[in-house]
Amino acid sequence: MPMFPVIDTHTHILSPPVKDRMKQLNVAPPPVFANWTPEQHVEHMELSGIAIGVLSSPGTPEFVPPVEAISLVRAMNEYFAELIQSYPTKFGAFATLPMLSEDAAVNEAVYALDTLGLDGVAFQSSNQGKYLSDPIYHELLSELDRRSATVLIHPILIPERPAGLSPALLEGTFDTTRNVTSMAVHRIFDRFPNINFIIPHTGGMVPYIKWRIAITVLAEDVNQFLRVESSKEEIAAQMAKLDRLYFDTAVNLGPLPKLISPTQTLFGTDLPFPSQNIINQQVDALFNDYAELGEESVKAVAYGNALKLFPRLQQVLVAR
Repeated sequence: MPMFPVIDTHTHILSPPVKDRMKQLNVAPPPVFANWTPEQHVEHMELSGIAIGVLSSPGTPEFVPPVEAISLVRAMNEYFAELIQSYPTKFGAFATLPMLSEDAAVNEAVYALDTLGLDGVAFQSSNQGKYLSDPIYHELLSELDRRSATVLIHPILIPERPAGLSPALLEGTFDTTRNVTSMAVHRIFDRFPNINFIIPHTGGMVPYIKWRIAITVLAEDVNQFLRVESSKEEIAAQMAKLDRLYFDTAVNLGPLPKLISPTQTLFGTDLPFPSQNIINQQVDALFNDYAELGEESVKAVAYGNALKLFPRLQQVLVAR
């Protein structure tokens, strides 16, 4: 068992309101959620020594019309709040937002954070082709910035299978990279500096190509990004902005300790999608990969950074 508490900041559910509506419309849920229960979820956590899971279901339900999606998202978030009350020492939660309506997304964020007391918000890296740099999201980002909210930006899953591969293998990480690059180029991180953005799955390609992103930000013409005349210091300053983002470890063992400071790293599993074996390996890697950086780094990634972003969970850990 882990030597320190472990907080899993990247773990999903399919809430009963969504599952019930899918059943009514003869829409099949993802197989991994067909028999999902909170008890089953907690069992997987306990088998791996995970103390707390911060739940999310970041996609706006697109199998119903946008107007109905607003009410369905409300039901999802209220279920999250009920689940936290039923399992007060096990769960936190990110609110889902109806991202196809700007006003509804703002209203739901306020309700979820202020009334329901959820721990943050989660939404997709793009919605119907629009990335978070799009002006339609500026009012929402302004509201979240005023609240210093914590935001998980989860990648989309496309239906196509490029090269015959599962879209979950590569395409999600690529969409994450496109979104973060677009946000950087459009100065979203400058305009909304108080939002704590979490970039999952070790940030897609972002930690690997942050130099390329930085010079693109500095280019007058993004199509001529290699022609910039910026100094080494100017490029370093842009990379430092990316280094202030948070990255989770979900389903990508190994490289992150060499690329991102442990002060900006969160532990995640993507439960319930991985097998119990893969979940266990992720927990083991947390303690092995960060051990050479010292005990304080292990503690930061295991739970310390999560407590900074989700202060309510400090009381949860004490109550355990």
